[in-house]
Amino acid sequence: MEQVNSLYRCFAFISYSHRDMKVAKWLQRKLEGFRLPTQIHNDIDSKSRYLRPVFRDQSDLNAGILGDELRKHLEESKFLIIICSIHSAKSRWVSDEAKAFIEMGRLDRIIPVIIPDKDCSEQELFPIYLREYFRSYPDRELLGINLGETGKEKTIIRIVSKMLDVSFDSLWKRHLRQKRVRIISSSVVGALVLTAAYFFAIPVTLDINIDAETANLPTGDKAYLNIDGGEYGLKTGVPQFVQINIPGYKRLSRIHLHLVSQFYNPIDTAVVPGFGLRRVITLGMSRDSTFAVFGGAASIPIRLPVLR
Repeated sequence: MEQVNSLYRCFAFISYSHRDMKVAKWLQRKLEGFRLPTQIHNDIDSKSRYLRPVFRDQSDLNAGILGDELRKHLEESKFLIIICSIHSAKSRWVSDEAKAFIEMGRLDRIIPVIIPDKDCSEQELFPIYLREYFRSYPDRELLGINLGETGKEKTIIRIVSKMLDVSFDSLWKRHLRQKRVRIISSSVVGALVLTAAYFFAIPVTLDINIDAETANLPTGDKAYLNIDGGEYGLKTGVPQFVQINIPGYKRLSRIHLHLVSQFYNPIDTAVVPGFGLRRVITLGMSRDSTFAVFGGAASIPIRLPVLR
């Protein structure tokens, strides 16, 4: 294929009626995006893993004499891919491109891709000049690739096998093997992306329940809960609930909790959110010794008078 690059500028020239432009664009995109299997790439001694470029005329052409520019593109293309349809069968322009390619002595390098029509045979879908040519030379033939019968994926492989002069079966098996590898690779990458999204993009919700010991004693001022640097004001004396979202990338980190309030023992602890989406934490606030006398920590003896 290195030699091909020195003789031809393009691997193929796509000839088509502009009413079949959708198929022509698809064909060009798939051929230029086809990655050669490693073994075949090594066998043909090519630096490139792709069949590029594939020429597709994009101008709005009218019937007439084939222009010098298009003729030059034909000369610089190793293969002529003709999209044969009920539209191209009537196109004088497609007919002239086929004629020019045959006059260059490249009949064996024409690849007809047939868009089937129920009212026409495959030969009837060939461009005008090809139909006339084979009527004049009935001993010669040109086998087309029926897009409807072959299917899109196999059509591309058949064209590539013709362009590289390799066995279709061999290329098809290698293509399927390469396709399986890509699917497995995509699955692994997808799993890694989902794992990364889980760890880094999806937050962890911390549900913090604060249960303060009351004992019918004064509740003191507000309590302050500090969570990893963020401060939350709370009322003491009644159960409290705080909900906070921790970034996913911190799910395996230690989250520091610091709770202080008048008349209560401070709480200083740390938790690891873990792998789940939610973590429930209960912080029990116990009274300090300020009101221990009221809580029964001290007793006062009472002496009663003795009756005589």
